[in-house]
Amino acid sequence: MNYIDYSDHFNVKGFRAFMSNRDRDYANLGHRRFFVKNIELDPNRLVVPRQTHSNHVATVSGPCILPDTDGAITQEKDVVLSIQVADCIPLFLMNTSTQAFGLIHSGWRGTQLNIGPVALRQLVNGQPESIKAVIGPSIGQCCFEVGPEVANVFSSNRSIPGKGDRRMLDLKSIVKDQLLETGLSEHHILVDDQCTYCKQDRYFSYRREGEQAGRMVAVAGWSETSF
Repeated sequence: MNYIDYSDHFNVKGFRAFMSNRDRDYANLGHRRFFVKNIELDPNRLVVPRQTHSNHVATVSGPCILPDTDGAITQEKDVVLSIQVADCIPLFLMNTSTQAFGLIHSGWRGTQLNIGPVALRQLVNGQPESIKAVIGPSIGQCCFEVGPEVANVFSSNRSIPGKGDRRMLDLKSIVKDQLLETGLSEHHILVDDQCTYCKQDRYFSYRREGEQAGRMVAVAGWSETSF
């Protein structure tokens, strides 16, 4: 199997949420479309953000390419959302009451800019108790060594000492904190503890491989039988 299936966490019939492994470089649009078809979603309904580590979240109603965007939200069942990652967090979101859903790319820059809460403000609709979230595989605190210029923009209780003045940053916990502060229930948040840097056989890692790193893809959408 070349993907992880998080669909059961959302427990909404017909809704599907996946993240690929490193079997292909999904920065390639052809490969991304192949993956979407392989998980029985429609590659012709694909939304592709051109990611820039921003906090820009777009609301979409149809397939498109989004410039300077790191997250997308939709209420349409015939739209398939996607983002690419290689250490940054893929954040899946869904309002189980309205069935609106989102997919967010949250690296440390986007996290500093509160991209998760920005997206949630568009999803919550006065019902934070209806939101479910998945924080997917990304670089773990075990491997995410940063300088003080990065560590100091986050709470000191979310990093531990590294070498010299450097710190080991727990980005997943920071994103989870932001979700909780927005009003989400802790039992509605699934955190995948896998570290993309550690698991070289399974995931690409920009921190490990540099500019040559490929990209995984995260995808969310509805099976056609649920339309």
